Amino acid sequence: MIKSQNASKFKRIASNSLLLFVRMLAITVINLYAIRLLLRVLGQEDFGTFNAVAGVILASTFLTSTLAISIQRFYSYALGEGKNDQLSDIFSASINIIIVLSVLLFLLFETAGLWFVNTQMYIPPERIVAANWVFQFSLGTLCLGLLQLPYLSAIFANEEMGIFALISLTECLLRLAVIELIGIVAIDRLIFYSAGLFIVSVLSFLLYAFIAHHRYTECRYHYHVLPGIYQSLLSFSGWTTYSALASVGMTQGITILLYMFFGPIATAAYAIALQVFHAFQTLSNSIVVAFRPAMVKSYAERNFFFLDKMFTANNKFILYLLFLVAIPLILELRTIFSWWLGDVSEEAIAYSRLIIIYTVCLSMHNPITTIIQSTGQVKTYCLCVDSIILMSIPTTWLFFRMGSSSELCVVIMICSCIIAHITRLIILKHLYPQLHYKSYFLQVILSGIIITLLTGVVAGTIHYTLFSDIIRVIAVSTVSITIMLPAIFLIGLSTEEKKMIHNFFVSKLKKQ
Repeated sequence: MIKSQNASKFKRIASNSLLLFVRMLAITVINLYAIRLLLRVLGQEDFGTFNAVAGVILASTFLTSTLAISIQRFYSYALGEGKNDQLSDIFSASINIIIVLSVLLFLLFETAGLWFVNTQMYIPPERIVAANWVFQFSLGTLCLGLLQLPYLSAIFANEEMGIFALISLTECLLRLAVIELIGIVAIDRLIFYSAGLFIVSVLSFLLYAFIAHHRYTECRYHYHVLPGIYQSLLSFSGWTTYSALASVGMTQGITILLYMFFGPIATAAYAIALQVFHAFQTLSNSIVVAFRPAMVKSYAERNFFFLDKMFTANNKFILYLLFLVAIPLILELRTIFSWWLGDVSEEAIAYSRLIIIYTVCLSMHNPITTIIQSTGQVKTYCLCVDSIILMSIPTTWLFFRMGSSSELCVVIMICSCIIAHITRLIILKHLYPQLHYKSYFLQVILSGIIITLLTGVVAGTIHYTLFSDIIRVIAVSTVSITIMLPAIFLIGLSTEEKKMIHNFFVSKLKKQ
């Protein structure tokens, strides 16, 4: 009976992973087209003004991901324990916290934020009115994004990723429609675009709220909530916020150091690499989102057998999928950049190749972090791990002062990430004794290294043999997939995992 339930859970996770991956690909394609179109219809000046002004607001969006993780964790844990009566309290408490936070952000941005935009930013005088409208609509979009979190978290906790995929894809298409309408409607283009994004966020909020309210009984607001719920949510969110700040602080700190020691050209090259970093993070998160609710529920149920299987499977999904993209991208980055951006500096290529390796290393923390968050004991974990991450900033400064090359900053990021990962494993073993180092090393790390080296050697041989750009990119990508997928199945998966995947695809084919 338990095996049957676990197999059913695995099928749901596999289906959600596939669904979210397809969603990510569709949204990526739409966004790439939308950015090119937006730049054309707004022009460089208005496009820059929008990003600069909206960026003042968007600097605080790390709070959105922090709160989302916190609320999802408490939802999933309560579902796993079977304490459905607590769900309504969690929902109501999260609504109250978000309302207070939104009011505080509103007051902060309407005072200090407006002062900064109108006095400290260089905005052409004729565009200052439009810039203020952008600021107000962006603030409204931020608040609505926060308010939809309790509803979105309920959808995630119940593992109904199809709803999320459908609404987020609809939202993306509506944003594209707004861009297409710029210039057709007789309104200032910048004001129209920011207003259009705000309207899309209103529709998105209403969709999430309506669906969650009608599908989940816990999404009913009530005023009286146990004080302990607030304390737990705020404490968990506080330490998760420290992690988010450490991540943002490191990337932005490196940007400042590069500007100080090497000037704007190196900083621009690093900014291009950060675009690659964000793309890989999005890919990794599409897998993590599918696994996280089931892992938290399994911990709450004390179903450690299934949790161990999901922990290993999640690590493998992340590692193999990222390297499946990373190997051909690292080899053909110069050609791909020339197609996408035209001529780019060698620094941009070097930063990007290194940051791909960094992102793969960083993404491996997600399954570990999910179990740590399931225990609720995140204080020591966040303090130790994220302090190690932040140490990369003074270390980079020291090496730059000693005259090292600019690329060393990303090497230091990789080294700090590896040290932090070892620390994560040590803390996980302390909080979750079921972890076996030997099993983790053999099943995840060693098999991943073997598969990556095998694929990299073959793809690299093709890369240095062919000279035509188009043929080489196609050949390297095809060979990477052709070599890696069988290698994953033969070397990277256990007998039980092979059987689960076989049963999953057989069941899908029978439904056709």
